[in-house]
Amino acid sequence: MNQPITVFFIGYSGCGKDTQAGLLQKFLEKRDGLGSVLYIYTGDELRKFAEGSSYTAKKIKNDILEVGGKAPDFLAIYAWAEVFNKNFKPEHHLLFSSSPRTAIEAQILDEAMGFYGREKVYPVFLNVSREEAFSRLKKRGRSDDTDEVIRSRLDFFDREVRPALEYYKTQIKNKLVDIDGNPHDENKIHEDILKALALV
Repeated sequence: MNQPITVFFIGYSGCGKDTQAGLLQKFLEKRDGLGSVLYIYTGDELRKFAEGSSYTAKKIKNDILEVGGKAPDFLAIYAWAEVFNKNFKPEHHLLFSSSPRTAIEAQILDEAMGFYGREKVYPVFLNVSREEAFSRLKKRGRSDDTDEVIRSRLDFFDREVRPALEYYKTQIKNKLVDIDGNPHDENKIHEDILKALALV
């Protein structure tokens, strides 16, 4: 089997992180077999948690999800770490969608990958303009995608996630992979990612 890779997909809401993570998962599982990929989507894990009846679950739902707010680092890290700790095997390819969301989380992820001896770690930035991201979010027509909530999500990226990008730009080992996400051909973007990660 090929040496396992770890990929963090980073970018504005609407940039195509989930789509590209899904395409990469299909590529890797076709090559290396079903079950060869552990795919962790922090947002989904937080939404699942928010369905509970605990005080924390209600706060996540009301104070974060319904208003497009920022999950505190400890909750975001808990969300992916719980899945990771329960399901990770050393032979897994690891795909994270929407993580890291802050420079602190980026450092924690790097610490975790170092602990497990992961060699091929790629933070992938799907680089689209703010205007393009806004347009895509409006077009998908989700009930919670009001103009105000969309702007809040985009502001969150500019305020919180960009420092994570700067962190990776300064790293010697896990350097940022910048991918043009503006083309509307998702397969072209997928091919660009495969080439950048030396998978083709």
